[in-house]
Amino acid sequence: TLNMAKQPDILELMRQANFMTVFVGIETPEEDALAGIDKKHNAAVPMYEAIETLNRYGLEVTSGIILGLDTDTDQSEQKLIDFIDKSAVPVLTMNLLQALPKTPLWDRLTRENRLVHDAALESNVLFKRPHDDVVASWRRAIAHAYEPAQIFERFRHQVEVTYPNRIKTPVKGKLTRTNLRRGLVLGFNIAVRVGLLSDYRRVFWRAAGHALKRGQIEAVFNMGFVAHHLIRFTREALRGEHNASFYAAKAEQKHNAREPWWRAARKFLPT
Repeated sequence: TLNMAKQPDILELMRQANFMTVFVGIETPEEDALAGIDKKHNAAVPMYEAIETLNRYGLEVTSGIILGLDTDTDQSEQKLIDFIDKSAVPVLTMNLLQALPKTPLWDRLTRENRLVHDAALESNVLFKRPHDDVVASWRRAIAHAYEPAQIFERFRHQVEVTYPNRIKTPVKGKLTRTNLRRGLVLGFNIAVRVGLLSDYRRVFWRAAGHALKRGQIEAVFNMGFVAHHLIRFTREALRGEHNASFYAAKAEQKHNAREPWWRAARKFLPT
């Protein structure tokens, strides 16, 4: 959690050990909502202050965000977008709330008769807000987060405030023939696929140039590879090729595993 920002000794040890990225389950930028989902510890340190602290130790923050919480309102989408822009967290995994078996959430929703098992829906949770509204908020949030200019601007911010705080490791030992060949292949692919053939090549080169001027060569590889993947994933998701929750398939598999074999088999029989 963001509570690690209160442990400077540990953060310094992580910096010396060359930790570069930390995943933080922020869940929601709305502090009032954290109390409603028993995540008050996430608000023990002001979010933006905590992220800035982690950045000062060379740690790039990635975060998990959940949409569809019972506390969500019509304003939650805009608050999330504002958080994305202000925090400059480059990578966010944004999912719809999904209940997994044998968890307190699953048990509570079972008692409230709010579990649904419909493959046509993006989640197995009956949200407090209309399902289509929640999905639409998710779509607009990821579209904003991974619009090319937005994500490269967030990486540009990392070049300014995070990467310079990392301890530089000796180059000796890295320049093997194998590593050099891999680096050349990766660099060539990024230059061609992102820097030449993509429709966002201009914003890529603008961010890459900013990094190169500061000697951040690895940042160019990182932002090119990661941003390219996330931009493609988002465009595919907006075309309906991906589910709005990474946990949807897992939940369905576990649900099916709990069913008697004969009940599961009946789904495939003609009616």
